[in-house]
Amino acid sequence: MSVVLQDAIGPRTTRLSVLVSSSEAEEIAHRAEAANLSVSAYLRAQALTNNLADDDAAGDPEALAVFDQIIDVITTRIDQANSSLEAALARLTPKP
Repeated sequence: MSVVLQDAIGPRTTRLSVLVSSSEAEEIAHRAEAANLSVSAYLRAQALTNNLADDDAAGDPEALAVFDQIIDVITTRIDQANSSLEAALARLTPKP
């Protein structure tokens, strides 16, 4: 993750207020600590480098495991449907 340490515009003097739940605040603090950044630096980096989607996927292995399971089920069902279609076509195709 790239971090914007100081922009060319000047010192940081503007505050933003963001409402989050206590569990979200804990998660943000945990991710900032894991990235060895302050919460402010972490949030700036996330907001200004457009890495949110990448970090969400990489940070949630359980969600990825669920997606893998869904993909496996879909693949199995598509294979079953293809087999059924092939069998139906074989029955409908005239034999010489």
